Amino acid sequence: MQTRSITPLLASLLTVAPLACGDDGGGSKTTATVTGPGTMGPTTTPTTGETPTTTGETPMTTTGETPTTTGETPTTTGDDGTTGEPVGCQAPADGADEDADGVANSADNCRCVANPNQLDFDGNAVGNVCDLPLAFSIIDGIPPEFNKLDTTATANMTLQCMFPVSLIVLSGDVQVTLDDGGLAKIYAARLNFADTPELTCDLTLVKVKLKITEFFAEGPEPFAVGFPFTIPDHNSGTITGQTDMPHSILVSGLITVTESNNEDLAPTGESPLMMVPGAFPPAVASVANKGEQVALLISDDDSIVFEQTTENGIKITLTGLSGTLRLKR
Repeated sequence: MQTRSITPLLASLLTVAPLACGDDGGGSKTTATVTGPGTMGPTTTPTTGETPTTTGETPMTTTGETPTTTGETPTTTGDDGTTGEPVGCQAPADGADEDADGVANSADNCRCVANPNQLDFDGNAVGNVCDLPLAFSIIDGIPPEFNKLDTTATANMTLQCMFPVSLIVLSGDVQVTLDDGGLAKIYAARLNFADTPELTCDLTLVKVKLKITEFFAEGPEPFAVGFPFTIPDHNSGTITGQTDMPHSILVSGLITVTESNNEDLAPTGESPLMMVPGAFPPAVASVANKGEQVALLISDDDSIVFEQTTENGIKITLTGLSGTLRLKR
């Protein structure tokens, strides 16, 4: 995956003298590092932080009779309005035991997938193993207590500049699935971040200000990250556990130099991040209120969130991530 230059500015600027950096906007730190020449991957189309929209006119609806659909409607388990079993399961509510889990079809909240514990976290009469993922999209809580993730940016080539960055989450798509035996899996499908304030990098001969804008992260691997829960916690409506691995992400956005006192060494302008691979560190995950709220507590100083080597040989690194992300349904 290609990494595009983060602006000649940083390249030049890192070849200049010793430096000291600060964050004009306050907040915690993230360090971006630039190291020697790097290789470039295949060219990709830059993406922005906004959710893509489709073009063209909205199709007009026709008048007349309401169209009918063909085929049978899949059967569901549980009361009306609940999510159903996987398509293709047509087990009747009788005394048989379709999935051989020891629970008769007439009492089974998931008739075609074995779930002897009959766990139903959200109480919708459909067992965890048959239910759709719990989906969380509304930011719950304001920074700095929630939804501010602090990191450190480092730009490194001949010289190194480090400056703190606070990433404020504006919206997201986080999903959780639970099984019938004590394991939940979490998937951060998308997180959208606010534009940062101007960040200052002050070198001996060059002083620049830059912003990170249109920044977002997507998870390329659905439900690869899990965390354990206990049955008593499940039954009380709140599950909590440590995630078992980093959460893979792809990040995109723009790094824009807004001000420079030396356009020759550090020209103003923007450089895109284009689906750069990275990872959020392991976190303490919890789902509360029978699936109405999810939280991720991250406290890490050393993990690399992402790294990109630009065309000019500058390595940009985000190191460490700390804060609590909380969303609700």
